[in-house]
This record gives sequence, structure tokens and C-alpha cells, in this order.
Amino acid sequence: MDEAAIRRMTVAMDFRAHDGIHHHVSDGVALGHCAFHTTPGSAEAPQPWLSADGMQGLVMDGWLANPDELRTELEARRARLRNHSDAELILHAYDQWGEDCIHHFEGEYGIVIWDGHRRKVMCVRDHLGMRPLHYHWDGLRLVVATDVAGVLAAGDFQQKPNAYRMAENLASEFYSRDETVWAGVMRMPLASAMLVGASGPRVWEYWSLPLDYSIRYKRDEDYYEQYRELLMDCVRRASRSQVAIGCEVSGGHDSSAIFALARRLKESGRLQAPDALGFTLSGVPGTISDEIDYARDVGRFLGVPIHEKARTCADISWFEQHIAMDRDMPFFPNAQSMFAEAEMMRDHGCRVVLDGEGGDEFVGGSAYFIHELLRAGRFGTLSRELQLMGKRNGLPYVAQRLFRYGLRPLAPLSFDAAMRHLHRHREPWPDHLGKGPHWVVRPLRDQLAERREQFRLSEDSWKIRNPSKRRLWRELRDPGYDAIRDINARMLARLGVEMRTAMYSRKYFEFISALPETILYRDGYGKHIHIQALQKDLPRSVLDRRSKAEFSFTFEHQFAQLAPFFEQELPAAAPEEVCPEGLASLWNTYRTSADGIWELWRIFGWYRLKALTSA
Repeated sequence: MDEAAIRRMTVAMDFRAHDGIHHHVSDGVALGHCAFHTTPGSAEAPQPWLSADGMQGLVMDGWLANPDELRTELEARRARLRNHSDAELILHAYDQWGEDCIHHFEGEYGIVIWDGHRRKVMCVRDHLGMRPLHYHWDGLRLVVATDVAGVLAAGDFQQKPNAYRMAENLASEFYSRDETVWAGVMRMPLASAMLVGASGPRVWEYWSLPLDYSIRYKRDEDYYEQYRELLMDCVRRASRSQVAIGCEVSGGHDSSAIFALARRLKESGRLQAPDALGFTLSGVPGTISDEIDYARDVGRFLGVPIHEKARTCADISWFEQHIAMDRDMPFFPNAQSMFAEAEMMRDHGCRVVLDGEGGDEFVGGSAYFIHELLRAGRFGTLSRELQLMGKRNGLPYVAQRLFRYGLRPLAPLSFDAAMRHLHRHREPWPDHLGKGPHWVVRPLRDQLAERREQFRLSEDSWKIRNPSKRRLWRELRDPGYDAIRDINARMLARLGVEMRTAMYSRKYFEFISALPETILYRDGYGKHIHIQALQKDLPRSVLDRRSKAEFSFTFEHQFAQLAPFFEQELPAAAPEEVCPEGLASLWNTYRTSADGIWELWRIFGWYRLKALTSA
């Protein structure tokens, strides 16, 4: 192992090293760690953290949600724990249970364990994929890092672009769960582990959605009570910090709930941090992007200040610089605008930030409530819900939803398989794209079609008979959103804070998946259980809110600067992968209707990254 390589790798990720960079190099292994102490006891085990005999070692990014339970388990097995760090617990868990130790962990983490006794390395990514982990294996040597740039910084293997993954970014059509834009640089999928020894790497999925777990109560109040209790426990576990935690308070249902429960925990002495502070950003006054009044209502209701700052937009050169540093696709403008909020949090001494991600994705419910009401014979309730749906969207919409989300799931599995085969050539694009990514040349589109078919044949979630569970499992494992989680995790590290997401915990996800859809979606809206459970914790203005903020103005700011790029630079360069007429059509669509912002942003990122990978 070249010691200089591990030092290049940690330098490439030094933005994570708020508490220094440390290395351990011995026969056949080099470990490096960019330290950021965010949990009590983490400084007691400076990483790389080694066993007492020096023959096992660990580096990790993240935190454990169940350290007390794990400590009790290990002490019952007479483990001699040297400190109160998560690293010590994980290393002893591996010593006790080997690769089965992963079934004893909860939290958000990317972990690498070196076992000098067995000459093996074990890598683990958390259940819901909140912390990234990338690697390169050449048949003789394993290189692992949190970030793509960290792997590439080893610098002593051939680096060339992965044409297939680049094509997915260009077309905004994603099928690969383990590839990156660099050939041979792989990403660990969520809930996966990898063991590497003399025979090479073995990757497996160690957790999946429990299909036989369901929760049914006679009274709605029992659902509300258990939901609030579980969410509060998730917030408590995520609040582990030696300094005050910050909470993003947008004024929506989810982030406001996380902050409210953190304050309840503080009041009862159960918060695992000295304090919980609220922070918010204002948008463009008078537009749907500005939620500041709701956030202020939360602060007044709870009797604490909400620290405010205006949402900002970086210049396009900022994104180009980060593409070059990260050697990956750029952050999205709406997410980048959080930098101003992170600066506030750091100024107040916060290292950990809790947000409300996961509410829309998980507890928002879906139209599969139609299927449940049909099966239960609750036709009166179904009729009322369909009438509400019809008033907003029209009868054709209701008819389509009734068939797709009500009648079709009642059919046998063989019928569903036949429908999948019949519609196998249906193209998965939104309406504003017409017949698809027409800015991509036909040969590349044909290759993507082959990938789409391979993905369809390998994807077996359609066999899950419960349509609500199937929906959640598909959304969690969606290759496009999984990649976005990697990008966001890297961005948040650059913010200088550690983001934790209570609603992306395994326990929360499994609980939501076990609920009836009708407790999630009711009276024409989702999040029914969430809103009802928090009646005493949030102001009426937030509880009654049904609008949703959006931040397209951050894209508009960038596209105002990118007009020469789409109208002159890119057409003049004439890359062989791009159809000029299709590109002009997409740009015109944006100029006339504001549609296509995600596709255009990825085209910009693809082109800048293409120049980098080609070089």
C-alpha cells in the first residue's frame, strides 16, 4: 500500500476534516479519517480506531442511533469497552459477531472495518442510504472512500468516464444503483455490505422491507399516539450531540414537527444535546417560495426564537468549481441555497442539524387508499374521497386513478405480470418531454432502452402484493433519488454541519410501511396521521396548511446566467451525444413554460463533467 495514496485521498476530502486528518499505515493496509466530532465520546476514539492488539481497525462517517442498546448487548457478552464512542462499539460488535454485526446497528453511517487477523475488509452502508460509500477494486487492491473524489485521488489506476452512467445523467433516466460516472469506481447501494478477502469482493443486501409486518388498530387515536411516540424517539436518537443541535424550520409540516418534538424533549430533559435551536430561510417575498410567516408562527407557538436569514443563490462559477473539486455531478440550486442557513447554525455553535426530509416521501400517502377501501367494502368513504379528487382534477383523472390504484391491484399476480409485459415499451418520461429525451442522439437512446429493459427484468418489487409497501420500497430504491442522496450528503458535509434525518430511520420507515394507507391519506390530503398526531405541538396555521413551497427561482437565477451556454457554447461544441434540434426544443420549452429545469441542469452538469472526465 502506497502511503502517499491514502494521504492524497484524505486531502481530497479535507472539507470534512473540521477536527483534523489522521492516518494509520501498516503491512498491507492504510486507513485515513477526516474527523468531525458530532457525538458525545467521539473524540475519545480518534480514528482510525484500532483494537487493543492493533490488528483490527475502523474508520466511519456517521453516527449510531442505538449506542445504549448496543453497549448493553456487548457488556452482557463481557466485552471490555475502552470508551463511550460509536467506533469502539462497532469494532467490538464486529469482534463478537463478525459480518453479522451489521444486524445490530441503527443510524446513518458508512463504515470500513479492517481485520488484520483474517486479512479481510468489511464495508457497510446504512439501511436507507443516508451516507455514501464508494470503492474501486482492481483484482488485487481495494480503495474505499466516502466520496468519488476520494477514490480517484489514490491516483494510481486508470481513470476514464463510464459512458453508460454519463448517458443516464444526460438523459435524466436512471437505472444503475451501483455505478458512478467513472468506470470501475462503484457506489455501495443502500442497506448493503461488502466483504473483501483473497477471493475478491462479495456484496449483499442485508436488509429489506419486512412484508409481513402490519399495524391495525380499531381507534384512530391509537395510530396517532404511537406515531407521535415513535417520531419523538427518532428525534431523540438523532439529537446526540455534545453541543446544541440546529433544526431547520421551514414552516412546513415535517421540519416544524421535528423542531417541536426536539423542544418537547428539551423541556422534559430527554434531549441528548444541551439545546435545540431553530433556523429558517426566507424566500422571494410574496411568492410560494417564502414560508417565513409559518416559521415565525412555530417560534411564537413554542415560545422560542427562530433565527432567520435570506435564501441566497451562488453564481454559476461556484457550481463549476465544485464539479471540478468533487469530480461528480453538481449540487442542485434549490439545495445549494441552504448554505446561508448552515452559516447561521455554525455561528451559533451547532454541529448537528435535524431536518424534515422523509415526510413527503413516506407519510404523504398515495392513491392506493382506493385499493384498501375497495377491499374493505367501504364504498361510502371511497365515494366521498373520489368526489374530492374529482373536484380538483376532473372525472377522467378519477377514472384513471380508480383503475390503476383500485381495480388493478385486486387482480391476480399473473394479470399484473401480463400488464407489465404489455406496457414494457412504455417510455417513462413526464409530459413536458413529449416523446422523451429528444436532445440525446438516437444510438444513445437505444442503449438506454436496453438498460431500461434490463432494469425491468431484474426489478422484482412488482411481486410485492401489498401495493402500498411496493410503492414505498420502489421509491426508496429508485436509482435517481438514491444518487441525489449521495450528492446531498456531500453538499451537507461542505456546509460544515452534519445533517441527520429522523424520518429516514429504519424504524420510522418500517412503521409507515405497516400502516393502512387510509390513515396516511384522508379527506383529500396526505400526512393525515402526522397532522393529527401533532395537534398539540404545532400552531394552527401550520396544521391547516395545505400549500407546498417550491424554489424554482433558484434555478431561474442560474439559467439566466446559462443562456449563452445553451444558446451558443453547447451548440457550437456539438458534442456527439447531443441532438442540436432536441436541445433547442428543450431550452425553448423552459423559456416558454418553465418546464425542464431538472433536465437542463443535468445537461449542464453532464457537459462540464464530460470535459473533466475526458481530460
